[in-house]
Amino acid sequence: MSPGSTGPGHGYDPPAGGATKQEWRDWAKVLRRPGIIGPVSRAVTAGIIAWFAGSRAPGGAVVLYLPLPDEVDVTPVMDSVDRAFAVTRTPPRGTLTLHPADSPRERHRYGFEQPVAGTPPVDPGGVGVVLVPGLAFDRRGGRLGRGGGYYDRFLPTLPPDTARVGVVPEQLVVEAVPTDPHDVPMTHLATEHGVVSC
Repeated sequence: MSPGSTGPGHGYDPPAGGATKQEWRDWAKVLRRPGIIGPVSRAVTAGIIAWFAGSRAPGGAVVLYLPLPDEVDVTPVMDSVDRAFAVTRTPPRGTLTLHPADSPRERHRYGFEQPVAGTPPVDPGGVGVVLVPGLAFDRRGGRLGRGGGYYDRFLPTLPPDTARVGVVPEQLVVEAVPTDPHDVPMTHLATEHGVVSC
């Protein structure tokens, strides 16, 4: 099948072994180009909510992301899970910062929403779960990000026992994505089939 005819639910072989991260990003972006369709996004979010309800999630605050159009929308989790929630802010340089999820927002130049500058911070030490976006993941917890390194700098600031949950449609879970020594692996993956340990 040609890349132009792909989308969620259609086949498009991942890159061959030895492909660069950029080649993997190009592949993932083709599959994401139509956006994550509503039923898939809702199914992934429902699985995350069920994971919390089943008492399998660690206690503490939950960090989530404010999605781009080609990412699963995890914000409905806030309406169904009784936890404190925080969202990230992407500074001009440096590490992501944490702020209350109900903070006033502005649009980042990359297109996503984030808390406005000067919003009070949240202590990373109280975080128990972080929902992490990515272009693709593998079953060992490897994550293919967009190349900015923001999450790889941010995740080590959280407690070491924080559950790091990669959020992605099942179609973008592969056997292995290329990783570097500084890449932080996920402990769990959340797809439309539920949340599983890596």
